[in-house]
Amino acid sequence: TYNRFGELLYILHKNNRKYLNDSLAEHDLNLLQAMCLLTIEQKNDITQKELTEILYLTKSGITKALNKLQKEGFVIKEKSVNDNRKFILKLTEKGEDIIPILNAINDEWERKIGLTDLDDEFIESLKGITYKSIELNLENE
Repeated sequence: TYNRFGELLYILHKNNRKYLNDSLAEHDLNLLQAMCLLTIEQKNDITQKELTEILYLTKSGITKALNKLQKEGFVIKEKSVNDNRKFILKLTEKGEDIIPILNAINDEWERKIGLTDLDDEFIESLKGITYKSIELNLENE
């Protein structure tokens, strides 16, 4: 049995990633690509650099994911009207159409494992711990 919080989080994360990647495969997407799409949808006028920072991932990982999303017609890059040196990521119609499917896949996972049964106080506490872990790692950089 697993008693340490870190072990439990690791196992939860690993199984979440497997479930979501398996479910997304039928749409020819993976979890990283889905995270990119969802973040672009939530943030207006986001750059690739900002996407990298928000998702705490490497530039090369994001570049690879975005190249696939562009090739498949989910995302386009447009020059920023404010700064010609920057490119803004935008969802195409195909990208917008996949968002409800991505949300449904995640909602189904959360329902099946019982996350929807947890109270708001627990979720807020978990968010607080998550943000503290980010701050701790930023302090050590």
